[in-house]
Amino acid sequence: MNDNISNTKKQRFYAICGIIAPIIFWIMVIVESILRPGYSQYYNFVSDLGVGHLAILQNINFILFGILTIIFTVGLRNGLPLPSGRSLRASVWFVIVFALGVLLAGVLPESFLSANPHNIVSATAFVAIIAAQLLMWQGLKNRDKNVWGRYATYSLISGLISLILVIILKVAILYGFYPGLSQRAFLLVSWAWIGITGIKLYILTRK
Repeated sequence: MNDNISNTKKQRFYAICGIIAPIIFWIMVIVESILRPGYSQYYNFVSDLGVGHLAILQNINFILFGILTIIFTVGLRNGLPLPSGRSLRASVWFVIVFALGVLLAGVLPESFLSANPHNIVSATAFVAIIAAQLLMWQGLKNRDKNVWGRYATYSLISGLISLILVIILKVAILYGFYPGLSQRAFLLVSWAWIGITGIKLYILTRK
């Protein structure tokens, strides 16, 4: 009995890490944007906050988000139905890759080596979170519909929207058409998936 209570508490902790990670991230981005003179939500990327005035705040923000999300993946792995199957296992690993990519974006800001390492880890994170969402749907679509049905559908929709938005982001960067706004749209959808997945896992601990 004590072991079950302890495991439930741990699982809730992991879930809470996933819930608060995107919330803290966006609060920090908003605060940092306000503190940055001349910063544009429409044209500047979030990563631009990691260079220049108070850059350390955003770089810590990236690192903190990555750490919280990595911790969250422990609960994600434990909370998924068994046997997990290839798709679900791959989804968890892609979330880890995503988290490491965001973490490294803070370690390697745009000012490091002409932003090349930063761009590589960021692009890797973007691809990984899209793959994680679609693989989550693939692994859950035939599971217990009462437990996973709506969440599996949500993962599919979120993954497809994320894919569309990252394509729009690429076009926006090429043509200079509100690239900052386009990036925020992608980040909001994909980051929200982490938070909502955390909520789903937390709810499962109460059943």
